[in-house]
Amino acid sequence: MKSIIKLIIIAVGLTAMSCSSDDDNTTGTEVKGTVEIKWDNIVGDQDMNLTEKQNLDFTYKTNDAQDFNITSFGYYVTNIVLEGEDGLRYEDEVSISAADALGVYHIKEGEFASNSLTLENVPAGKYNKISFTIGIPEEGVREGAAGGVLDPAAGAWFWNWNAGYIGFAVEGHASSSTQAYNEIDGFIIPEKSFAIHIGGWRDIEPIEGESAVFVNNIKTITLNFDSEATVAENIEPSIHLLANAKALFDMSQVDFSTTYAVHAPAKGQSFAEILDEVFTYSHTHQ
Repeated sequence: MKSIIKLIIIAVGLTAMSCSSDDDNTTGTEVKGTVEIKWDNIVGDQDMNLTEKQNLDFTYKTNDAQDFNITSFGYYVTNIVLEGEDGLRYEDEVSISAADALGVYHIKEGEFASNSLTLENVPAGKYNKISFTIGIPEEGVREGAAGGVLDPAAGAWFWNWNAGYIGFAVEGHASSSTQAYNEIDGFIIPEKSFAIHIGGWRDIEPIEGESAVFVNNIKTITLNFDSEATVAENIEPSIHLLANAKALFDMSQVDFSTTYAVHAPAKGQSFAEILDEVFTYSHTHQ
């Protein structure tokens, strides 16, 4: 009888140890954490500082010595994906409706709250890569009326249904710009200003003999980290990414005297092709 009791005690003890072990060693896919993504907008090796419209004090210079300043700078980010070792992967959910636009972020210089976002329920593990989309792809346009940061009534950067949203925009003044002062329906276009708007979500074959008007300028950017970002229940990394306006000007070799008003998908195509030069990884805070 004593032997039977001992066996029962041992069995109960082993079961308790097994349960305790399971609780203490939760697998990476069961533990969730949060990740902050912070967007730092720069001009070359300098922090970006916005200038008021019609101010002709030039703060920056392109590689070919064109003086310029920046009055507005921003971009839409969506479809964020984190990847790590052993197939570890996290995809930020995107859900667009008339009420909201979850998983869509409008990063705008000068609006501090927009320059960082928090990803929730990220599986624990070590991540070494991020990818994201610049611009609003087809699913965001075909939904029709959209809410949140995609609501035109709330200031969304929307052209029209055929062209979609402006996915990336930079505006300012340049010493070589030949833009004349103009006022249209109460909207002022300052002298020596420039505006480069990159958008367009689909290709439409042009009529034979004519140039393309609508093109797909949606771009996916993939960046590798130089050190792993660790996510755990008590570790919340902050991943810092850079958007360099000067890289767009230098890589495109823009001439502000002739290119100062880019307001259509086809005109922005050459700039869209080099957006992967604009965005880079900076560092991660653990």
